[in-house]
Amino acid sequence: MKNFFLLLVIFYASDLYGQYSIKGKVKDSAQLPIINTRVTLFNSDTTVFIENRTTATGKYNIKDVASGNYTLGIEALGKEYIEISLIVTGSISALNFTLANETQKGNWDVIIQSPEALGGTNLGVLLPDGKIFYCHNTKDPFKFDPATNDTILVNGDDKIQGCVGPVLLPDGNVIFIGGADQDFYGPGTRLVKTYDPVSNIWQDQPNMLEYRWYPTVAKLPDNKILIAGGGGLNNPVRTNTSEIYDPATGTSQWVDNIAIGNEVSPVVLLYTGKVLMTHRPPQLFDPATNQWNLADDFVQGNRMANGDHADHELVLLPDGRAVAIGFKSFTSDPGNMVEFYDPLKNSWSLGNNFSPVRSRAKTVLAPNKKIFVMAGYKEEASDPIPTNQYGYMNITDQYDPYSGTWRRLDAMNYSREYHAITTLVPDGRIIAVGGEGEPGNEPTFSVIEAFTPPYLLRGVRPVIKNLSSTNLLRGSSFNFKVSRTKTPTSVILLSNALNTHFMNSGNNRYLDLAFTKSGSQITATLPSDSVTMPDGYYILFAMVDDIPSVGKIIRIEGKTLNFITGLNAFTSSFSMFPNPAGDFINISLKSDLRSGNLKISIQNELGKVVKATILENVTSNLTILTSELPTGIYLIKILDGKNIYTEKFIKN
Repeated sequence: MKNFFLLLVIFYASDLYGQYSIKGKVKDSAQLPIINTRVTLFNSDTTVFIENRTTATGKYNIKDVASGNYTLGIEALGKEYIEISLIVTGSISALNFTLANETQKGNWDVIIQSPEALGGTNLGVLLPDGKIFYCHNTKDPFKFDPATNDTILVNGDDKIQGCVGPVLLPDGNVIFIGGADQDFYGPGTRLVKTYDPVSNIWQDQPNMLEYRWYPTVAKLPDNKILIAGGGGLNNPVRTNTSEIYDPATGTSQWVDNIAIGNEVSPVVLLYTGKVLMTHRPPQLFDPATNQWNLADDFVQGNRMANGDHADHELVLLPDGRAVAIGFKSFTSDPGNMVEFYDPLKNSWSLGNNFSPVRSRAKTVLAPNKKIFVMAGYKEEASDPIPTNQYGYMNITDQYDPYSGTWRRLDAMNYSREYHAITTLVPDGRIIAVGGEGEPGNEPTFSVIEAFTPPYLLRGVRPVIKNLSSTNLLRGSSFNFKVSRTKTPTSVILLSNALNTHFMNSGNNRYLDLAFTKSGSQITATLPSDSVTMPDGYYILFAMVDDIPSVGKIIRIEGKTLNFITGLNAFTSSFSMFPNPAGDFINISLKSDLRSGNLKISIQNELGKVVKATILENVTSNLTILTSELPTGIYLIKILDGKNIYTEKFIKN
């Protein structure tokens, strides 16, 4: 950010009562007026905040300014942000600005060393509470809290399960599908298990049908999970089978085979309702028929014909197109690292290239609709950008898929290979960790670093306050108040990411919401169909131009959740009284539950866990305080390590 710390002290005796105005013009480098420039005046703690927009002639007029010390900010899309300091003692009639094109590169900052080296089988998922869960083989996981920039060790599972296909379920649990029961490479497994980040408990689930090392996974609109490919028992032989797994029942069914056995492919649920899997060749799965069909091949077709990992990542754009970023050439021509897929035309087209061409870069779709492209293997030998000894870079670029423009940003502190995990968090930063060493091997250590993008260095951010609920039904409306802006330019939802290798197995959604404004209150309306908005977790941002608020994570569902996960679910091993409950509820356990350890949780009607505890060596009945719970219907779930027992109660 260019900060012009210009101190202006101006006094006019003719101004009465200490109420002044500040006027001026904003032009570009060609001296043409810039329309709709955001002009802000604020004091040090923003208790005074005034926002103004320039007219068609580039003029602004800030009125009713009291004398005092202020900062004046000038922000226009695509232009350099300017700030100046003012001491106002009178009106200012001609405070003009010329804005050059934006050159702000953002900042990468080292945060902390990771508790675990991440470089072979790792994954990262943005949890409903805003923390990122990382693990390598499920034995030594940890969380990173962006709010404190610190790590938290959490319980691991006794059984190794690396190289999995992970999915964040609508109930907030993370499900781990397949992989290998060895530290690194090995035969595929049929194992499925879940991790509950609230109770910190792992739970085995019924197996899937096929043995799969690094399967491709995608959550479907009905919350079932499409599972395809992966290395089988004779890994590296890849299977071409696929199945659909239902986490609510633990059952799986065979569906159509894919064209060629593969593993851990880039994959997105398109807005057409079909699933696009691009490694290899591009294929479409139709949940209505359970059939796979070949999609149009890449312009640069027959990618990775040797069957190795994919060379690209896949981003689903708000307009419904998908963009593949990354290309590995097997000829002297480095090729083009951008291709767009249009699902309505079933066709690929080349996008604007940017040197150096790279394969296996990391990508993040940002709140400003641009894509951050980070690290990657340099495919263009003649380019002067340096690499580490393994050919990987530390560069960061910003790509605008709508204008086709690229811009080089601040470099990462470490070159990172494709096992790196990059995650957008609610405060708007990008968190990166892993991949610091040789591809496919754990590095000596891993370092968490954070990217502050240019959009966080462009003045005062809007603030979301008094959000009506964080648990919302599809098709419903919700309210919040906004401050530090007169009105948002957009209200958006970005789905929580879940990344491993080249696959983001989250919902892959960027949704612009329809909204209205009355005073400071915003009323936004959610899409009503499960293809546009699948169940799950999203970051809510209020945007002013390309500047996001600090986000709020909300949970979306289409109907009351089936609270039970797993096959073994019963309602006959405990009873409750009084029901309806007041300040407490008694739980009478039958003999088969009066031994060992119990995990007890209470969920509201939307499936949110509102109370959870773990009890050891339970031998008697229980009393649970419920005085803090709002009136409503709740579900008590008791887990004894093998079975899940549930009962509903009413809180008066």
